[in-house]
Amino acid sequence: MSLVKMQKIRLLVHKSAVIDVLDAVQRVGAVEFTNVTHKHLTRNKPTEFELNYVSARLDLAVEFLSRYAQEKTGIAAMLEGTQERVDEERIACIVKEFRATEIADEAQSLQKELNDIIKKKKELAKERELLLPWRRVSFAIGSNLDTVYTKTVFVIRTGHTQTSDGKRSAHYALARACGKVHVPCHIVSVDKERAIVTWEKSFTDRMHDIFKAEGYESVQFEKNYGIPAEEIKRIDHAIKESDKAIKNLEVKARKLARHLPELKIVSDYTLWQKERHVLYVRAHRTNDVFVYEGWCPRDRVRALVKAVAQTSSLANVEKVTPHKDETPPVEIANDRLVQPFEMVTRLYGLPSHVDVDPTPYLAGFFLIFFGFCLTDFGYGVVLMLLTGFALWRYNVQKSTAIMLKLLFLGGLSSALAGLLFGGYFGVDMSMMPAFLQRLQQFDPIKDPLPVFYLALALGVAQVLFGLIVAIISKARRGNLVSGLLDNGPWLFFFVALGLFLAHKFGVIALPYASTIVWGAIASLVLTQGRTEKNIFMKLFKGVTSLYDIVAYFSDVLSYSRLLALGLATSALAFAVNMIAGMIAGDDPSVFSLIAAGIVLVIGHVFNLVVNTLGAFIHSARLQFVEFFGKFLTGTGRVFTPFRRTQRYTIFTE
Repeated sequence: MSLVKMQKIRLLVHKSAVIDVLDAVQRVGAVEFTNVTHKHLTRNKPTEFELNYVSARLDLAVEFLSRYAQEKTGIAAMLEGTQERVDEERIACIVKEFRATEIADEAQSLQKELNDIIKKKKELAKERELLLPWRRVSFAIGSNLDTVYTKTVFVIRTGHTQTSDGKRSAHYALARACGKVHVPCHIVSVDKERAIVTWEKSFTDRMHDIFKAEGYESVQFEKNYGIPAEEIKRIDHAIKESDKAIKNLEVKARKLARHLPELKIVSDYTLWQKERHVLYVRAHRTNDVFVYEGWCPRDRVRALVKAVAQTSSLANVEKVTPHKDETPPVEIANDRLVQPFEMVTRLYGLPSHVDVDPTPYLAGFFLIFFGFCLTDFGYGVVLMLLTGFALWRYNVQKSTAIMLKLLFLGGLSSALAGLLFGGYFGVDMSMMPAFLQRLQQFDPIKDPLPVFYLALALGVAQVLFGLIVAIISKARRGNLVSGLLDNGPWLFFFVALGLFLAHKFGVIALPYASTIVWGAIASLVLTQGRTEKNIFMKLFKGVTSLYDIVAYFSDVLSYSRLLALGLATSALAFAVNMIAGMIAGDDPSVFSLIAAGIVLVIGHVFNLVVNTLGAFIHSARLQFVEFFGKFLTGTGRVFTPFRRTQRYTIFTE
């Protein structure tokens, strides 16, 4: 239940056994390789190799055929993923017998042919769109219609200078403009925006000025067309033929997609080969020996040594003492009960290698806060049933399973909190059985102040616990005295303050309560500036450290959000029930009962989803800001071992 301890190792391999040894290391998946610096070692220059091309082609084939494969959809796909479950035996069999190159070639050919037809169809659609407005023209367009003395152009009005009272012809303003400057022209109107204009060539420059003034532009056809109506028929026929060809190719693609599972496996296998080869060609080496260095979890070193020894006698794994300035990567490992809460820690970022793993310390608080935010027995039970069923029914991916387990525990916490807070889908407690009424200890709607005080008490508990964890963290680093002097006085102060307030309000009788508080303040002044060299600076920093009291109280007040979220859940559930009751009415009919039922289902589902999300986010936020800041010094570099990248495959146990 802590950070995984890392061991730096060095792997020495004879050049004849490098690929086989790297395969063994990749199978173990427990080494993160680092850069090797030694003056007597050389490094191969990166080079392109065949596996790059093969891997890329297989990936493209997988991507293309995935569009046509009959894969899992809906909840099953979301929970289980679309990856193939494999073991070593299946991989070896498929790699040996499956004709992956041939399938990839067929997929590439189909994709190229399909893309060509789709591109052609798009071009035809553009031609049709261009010709459609001119479909009433009864002669061929796109060809040169000029004569010795005349010029003819197709134009479209794009401006807004055209004025018409509705009784004039569509291009009356253009004709009038030509008449004003005595330019003889003939206008054939196609529609309100388009026309065919013919004029005497000697007036060409003047016509261009008229077009510009009246907001017209000439239309340029990229190629010669026949009569537009006939051309449109031809294009429509060509588009239909393209659609048929596309359907035929898609049928072939769906048939070929039956090989997708095997293709995915070979694609991943090829990627593993490629990754090994990258390490091979970029290795540091002497003439005969390849040298690798990296980090390995201490509890996995023995497995690594065994795997390498079984692969080749020409390789050796040795432990190495890291340099002082080297920072190991970070990984965390917890038991099964705490493991789901690692999701919260990973969202924040793994702690640095000198910190403690916060997961065991946050687990209990996160669970309590989650239940405090949802505070409904019914919602908690529903959440447990949904997540429990998903875990039981589906072969859930590891990352998804961790999230579902966390939500299951959150549902359990919410159900228990619901018993104490009287939350049962927003139903008034006066309508509930007597034994459930006796279990209720808080009523956040009618009397929110006790709930508010409870939220603040939980905040004080976690803030103080954070100070204790800070002492533990520094003790593990050999700085116990520093931890006690940094955080001990603050613990003393808050305990003293709590005792003083308890004495003040008559909860306990404690003589000299105020003296104890002043003693705690004095301890802060004396210890918080101890690192300064000048005695006056020691005193000044000690006094100014008292301002941190404001920050601590601000942290505690942040926990009031627990009350707000609990109220929101209860109030919204009550509102849903009230609206449904209004719809049903005093004398309900079948229709009103159905409508009320729909409102109840949709309303409570919405409330469950939104407030579950809120419970998770705000419970996590309290850990990140108010708790982690007390003892975490930063985030670490995540351990990324050299292993088989599982994009399309998942290894079964």
